[in-house]
Amino acid sequence: MNKTIWFWPTYILLLLGVTLVGTEFVASFLVPSWPARDLRPISAVTLSENVSTTVFADSPSLVPRYNDWGVRDRQRSIERPADVRYRSVLVGDSFVEGYFVPAPISQLIEQHWAKEGHADAEAINLGIAATGPRQYYYRIKRVALALKPDAIVIFVYAGNDFIQARLGDFAMPALAEELPVPSILGTIAPRTDWFVSNRLGLSEIGRGNKDIPGENELLEHWAEQPTPDQTARVAQHMKQYYYPKLSEDTIREILSRGGEPMRMALAQRKADHQSLAGWLVSSIIDWETGTWPIPHDAQEADRMIDPTVVDQTLSWLVGAEELAKAHEAKLFVVLEPVGIGDPDYVAFWKPWPRYLSYQLSADARHKRLATTLRQRGMQVIDLREALDGVRGSYRLTDGHWTELGTQIAADRVARALLPSVVKADKRERAE
Repeated sequence: MNKTIWFWPTYILLLLGVTLVGTEFVASFLVPSWPARDLRPISAVTLSENVSTTVFADSPSLVPRYNDWGVRDRQRSIERPADVRYRSVLVGDSFVEGYFVPAPISQLIEQHWAKEGHADAEAINLGIAATGPRQYYYRIKRVALALKPDAIVIFVYAGNDFIQARLGDFAMPALAEELPVPSILGTIAPRTDWFVSNRLGLSEIGRGNKDIPGENELLEHWAEQPTPDQTARVAQHMKQYYYPKLSEDTIREILSRGGEPMRMALAQRKADHQSLAGWLVSSIIDWETGTWPIPHDAQEADRMIDPTVVDQTLSWLVGAEELAKAHEAKLFVVLEPVGIGDPDYVAFWKPWPRYLSYQLSADARHKRLATTLRQRGMQVIDLREALDGVRGSYRLTDGHWTELGTQIAADRVARALLPSVVKADKRERAE
């Protein structure tokens, strides 16, 4: 009787074990090797091919090129090269990855240091679009620390990097999760986990914008010719695919507020490859039809801050600092502001005041986090100080840095880290 009871559980466990071993073996031929699989949840080759025929079809010079790790950077090595005296690792999202600009911030930082006579200093780019503080923390733990850096530079974007989850809070791990975030499958079979997450769209980028045939062309044509007829077509499209419960009249009224000023603004930004995406137009409609309370100025935004979300986001940065200290590296926190400091950006979004109010809220959280970090004695590089009031530093549509904004940010970060670079250079020469 006892043998019968134990037979089936044992058999099932053995079957699961054999299956996992088999899937890991098969997956080893299909998924990227480490560290690429712990950095990007989709194939960099596939990503580059997709954007070359869609987003950058008319701008081949902007198609990103990825190295063997699947990041937008020159080729790097796990072991520090003998001629490198200072090694820093940049961790962040699409701002660090460098979408829509010819050169990512890491390349510009290295160029800045080279002009100062420090061509032997590295700024390794571990920026991955559509990721946040959870991924940053585990990317540092699983990849950045293996590079034995002198400094880890973590970039926090005020627009979407404030999260409602605290490092250290107990939670059952998911069955499968975007690497490098821990999960049950990721612990047992990381290659299988990558494959499952990739195919099922479990990553943040996989849950992104809807793939609707003809949408990009429709929105691009509307941005170039925002006539009443084109606005009506876009309103019909948004009702059909996004807001079936809203009337077309309501959607059309919201969309028509931009009109000719929107066309003129986008036309002047052709060099920055301005474009409208479905997620952006959908967000405008969502905010402008919303009924939740919104701030009307900076003071009101500060009063309406939920301090919990700032503290929860802070916990991941404190955890990252502890990881860095344990490995004798210095942590720098770079705070990336939203575009509300760019007068051109504010003027573009004025017709949609509720949507613009989100920028006020994000800016208030940014300032609260900056104050808290400094009170803790952490190394803060606040880019708000460098970008505030600079026209043309932000893309009007998606709010990323333009080429100008990226250059300003790179110069600020490069200057902030330069004393550490000089110190490492002197130490190495002395030895």
